[in-house]
Amino acid sequence: MEGGKTVKHLVSKLAMACVVAGVALGGMARAQLASSASSSKPDPIAASEVQQGYDISPIPKSRLNLKGKNSDLVGLGSYLVNGVGDCSGCHTYPEYLATDDTAGSNPTAGDPFSGTPSSQGTSTQLTANFNVSHYMAGGQCFGPVMARNIAPDDNGLPEGLTEDAFITAMRTGEDVHCEASPSDPICAIEPDAPVLQVMPWPTYHSMTTRELEAIYEYLTALPSANPCNTPADGCPGFSGLAASSSSYAYANSDDCPNPAPAQ
Repeated sequence: MEGGKTVKHLVSKLAMACVVAGVALGGMARAQLASSASSSKPDPIAASEVQQGYDISPIPKSRLNLKGKNSDLVGLGSYLVNGVGDCSGCHTYPEYLATDDTAGSNPTAGDPFSGTPSSQGTSTQLTANFNVSHYMAGGQCFGPVMARNIAPDDNGLPEGLTEDAFITAMRTGEDVHCEASPSDPICAIEPDAPVLQVMPWPTYHSMTTRELEAIYEYLTALPSANPCNTPADGCPGFSGLAASSSSYAYANSDDCPNPAPAQ
């Protein structure tokens, strides 16, 4: 990050010695912490964030497009997307499907919000029936704002964004997609705003560049998907077929239940 103060005075030899000593001690402390962490008992969930990323990805590793990609970065990206950022909570709608709905990833599991604490374990992966057919395809409404489809487009780019454009959006809130593609129907139904609304880009701004690159790499590895709720269907009370309704207007089906389960 930029913005550090410019040094305007010469540093004395004694002060410099203190700085060097402090850096050395800091390095020793970090090394001790790393050693302590490495000697702790094995994590009951996964051995690493990369492995955990692959284990929790609703789209299994066998279906991810890893050709020409950094496998470790994809795994880390999945960990950040599915284990930390809850990107699917907004960008997959409906996120979960009911028990016995065979359109999901695990029909015996169902929607975790409809379960009980005993449905889950403290040392096992989440038990859930993910809506894999529409993973990251967007469509959920937050007032007049509709979550974007961030699954890869026909060119393999999430929402049509290059990695640089994606990082720009995450760091500044600039709506790069609608600036480049104003004819996209989703751009027309949202209110004008100088920066992205609802999308928590201020939080993502503070992530490291490597973390943002990992998120992008994972998104590019996903299969393309279409939303259950489209801009033509609109947002309840605001736009499209749902403009005069308090409910979603998209067609009900096994993979697009309407009303959607809790999420």
